[in-house]
Formats: sequence, structure tokens, C-alpha cells
Amino acid sequence: MKVLLLSSPIVQLDFDRIARIPNLGLVSLAAHVDDLCTVHVADIHGLKDHREYVSKMVNGYDLVGLTAMSFQYQEALCLAKIAKDAGAETVFGGYHPTLAAEEIGNSRDAELIDYIVRGEGEATFRELVQSKLAGKSQRGILGLSYHEHDNNGKDRMVHNPPRPLLRVEEIAMPKRDARLITQGFCSFDVPIDSVETSRGCTQGCKFCSINLMYGRRFRRFSIERVIEDIRDAEAHGAGSIFFPDDNITLDPKRLERLCQAIIDAGLTHLRYKTQASASGIASSKQLVDKMGEAGFDGVFLGVESINKRNLEFLGKGKMSNDADRAVQYLHDNNIIVSTGLIGGNPDDDEEDLWENFRLARRLKVDFPIFYISTPYPRTEMRAELEEMGLVTNSDFTRYDGLHANLRTKHLSEEEVQFITWKMNARYYDLEWMRYNKVKRIYPKWFAREVRRLAPFYARRKLDLALGRRTVRDFFQEDLASGELCKGVV
Repeated sequence: MKVLLLSSPIVQLDFDRIARIPNLGLVSLAAHVDDLCTVHVADIHGLKDHREYVSKMVNGYDLVGLTAMSFQYQEALCLAKIAKDAGAETVFGGYHPTLAAEEIGNSRDAELIDYIVRGEGEATFRELVQSKLAGKSQRGILGLSYHEHDNNGKDRMVHNPPRPLLRVEEIAMPKRDARLITQGFCSFDVPIDSVETSRGCTQGCKFCSINLMYGRRFRRFSIERVIEDIRDAEAHGAGSIFFPDDNITLDPKRLERLCQAIIDAGLTHLRYKTQASASGIASSKQLVDKMGEAGFDGVFLGVESINKRNLEFLGKGKMSNDADRAVQYLHDNNIIVSTGLIGGNPDDDEEDLWENFRLARRLKVDFPIFYISTPYPRTEMRAELEEMGLVTNSDFTRYDGLHANLRTKHLSEEEVQFITWKMNARYYDLEWMRYNKVKRIYPKWFAREVRRLAPFYARRKLDLALGRRTVRDFFQEDLASGELCKGVV
């Protein structure tokens, strides 16, 4: 039996230029079936023509797996059709198929999807492969959705009960040798890979899907395993490590111990990046100093909003109260700071959106990302926004956090989109050029990006000055291209 696991080819272009990271979840799945079958992983999100690649590669595989977030789901269906036409069965997993399994099962999409592995996939996927090798029914495989014929011979998708979360001791080390594509994955020109140190989060952010996948649980891998995994990633070519944990700072003392373990293991020559809460980082200067000593040079910081009303709506507590201290601690250790700032909440007017811009400027954030509040399927926030009548679009291809899919009580969908675009466009100016840390930490990457973008910006400035084009023209151009986070206005 041959299995091919495909990453989603659909990415957020602005982020992809900064960090293109191979998929960790797929090599974790591969590790749980490699003793049963031949399994390969193809990270196709860096390819120029991913459909052509899949068309050529898929022949000879018995089972093709695809993972998808909401904005990636439609393209996953296109790839599933390619796989089905080549004679393979298909299995879907990830956030969107998990949360929308019943809707998918009742739709025509189910014709392209033979199985859905819901939630945490390692054990469910292994049992699926075992059942197929043994020629047995999938009835009883927890966490699996599959097709079955009813008494009238009609096909329907059956959803087995969910699977309890695994003990982390049961989760095998990723099988990076399964990767077919090993080049082109970098952050600031340094080859990068992912290593997880924990799974889950106990917080109740209303816009987040993590609790729907894992419940409000936080499970920690042993620090010894994490160090072993870092060594394995380095052995496979990584010079930079991204920790994709859902909330790595939920246990700040543990993160500090991990940093010390990195130091003791002699792994400080690698560059480490992670996402973290503002409150977790702000809780301990000693922690952040230890992160700097261990080799951390990038943190995506969840700030979300300066507006207390919005923080309450998002379920984020007093996050902005900690932003100043968190950013200062990180910058004191020469760590690049990216922040997520969410606008487009129910009571927002234009002034409320610009508050986040001014916060990012005051904090001298290196890469602020001005997200737009997004009503992801099944989340508590979507239910509230639908009840208010503020959701304007259910085309999930636009559910990437950068496109407006709602209106506020004061702004239309188009106004939310345009104002947010202007915030991104105005941030990366000469003032930003003076204070950002990227140019000092990664000067070659920064110089190349300046050379790439300078002519583009110059043309736009000239077009504006000569009246050949308007700001709205540029807005529509960027909206069409999908690159919404670059400057110029």
C-alpha cells in the first residue's frame, strides 16, 4: 500500500515571503504508519504549479491525504479530484474538515472525499490504514468519518464518535525522511523546520478553533523529546526552528526550562521562532532573557487589540495591558516582534481600527499584522456575529484573516477592508525603516526585499503624483493579488 500526504498549496502570500515552513502534522502522521505502508509527504505550497506536480505524482498511490484550513478547503477538493481520477482514495483532515464534517458529508463534496480524520489524527489515521490493509470495515474507528450504504443501498457518510486525546507519550517523533520536497523552506533565507513542544490551550478565545479540536487542554511533550526533535530537524537541514505550539507561554516556567535545555545541549547556534501570548511574555523578564540567550530571534505576539471592549468580545481578557512590557522585553533581547491586531469587531468605527495602528507604531513593532475579525466555522464568535446579522460572506476561500467577511455596526465590509489595507500600506514607511530590527538581524534578506519593492513603490508614487492611478486602484490591485500587507500609500 502506498500513501501520499499533501500539504495545502494555498498560503497567505505576505507571510510566505517571510517564512515558508514545511508541514509538521503530515510528517507526524507519516511516523504512525511507516511500519505499515510506504508513505510519502509532499509540501507543495512552494511549487509554481502544484496541480501539475500532483497530477504527475499521484499515479500509483492507493490513498492520498489532504489537510485544509477553511480558506484552503476548495483547492483541496480540486486536488482530491485529481487523486480520484488517478484511482486513489482520498482522506481529508485538519481544522475545516474536522469542524465541518457533517456539512461535508451531506454535500456533493463527499463524492471526492472517502474519509475524514477528525481532530488529532495520528491514531485514527493508523487504524484507517490498518483496516484497509486487513480489508475490514472502518466501523468503530474513533474520530473517523467514512462512507457506508444504508438498507436501501444509498450511500451516506457515517461519523464515528470522536477519539479521546492521545497521551503525548503515545505520539511518535516526526518522520522527516518521508518528505519528497526538501528545498525552498526558509525564514529570512535560513532553512527552517517545525518542532512542537506542546499541544492545546486552556484559554477561551472566541475566534479560535483550537478548543474545538483539542478541548481546553494543555499537554506537554517532555523537554528531552523536544531536544531530540530539534536535533533531528537540524540533521535534516534546518538552521532555524519554529515552535508552532498553540500557547507555548501558558507555562512560562516550562518554556524557561526548555531554553536552558537548548543552551545546555549546545543548540544556541540555531535560530528559534514561536508564537506567544502577550501576557505570557510580559509575565517574566527572566524568561525572555533566557529566550534571547537560547537563540530566539522572532516572536509572533498575540496582542489582538488595544480596545478593552474588543478584547472582551474576543475573549482575550486584558491582553493589551501587557503589550508594552512584552514588546520591550523582546526588543531588549534583539528579538523581532510580529503582532496580531484584530479589527472589524461589531462596534468598531474607523477610529477604532486606527487605534491598533497607533499601538503598533508606539510599540515599534517590526511586523504588525492587521487582521480582520473572521467568523470561522463553528466558533463562538461566528454564532454571535450571525445573530447580530454582521456576517456578510460565507465564501471560505476568503477566510484567511486578511479579507473582510463581515461588516460592523458602523462600517460596511468594503470599508473595513479598505481601512485595514491602508493601515498595512502606511506602516512600512521611512520611520519603520529606521527602527525595525530585521535590517540588523537579517541584513541580506532585508536588502533584497528593499531592492525588490523599491521600484514597485516608486512606480506607485509616480502614478499617484501624475494622477494616472488612485489609491483605490492600488487597493483593488492588491485585493486581486492577495498581497494585502505591503506598504506604499
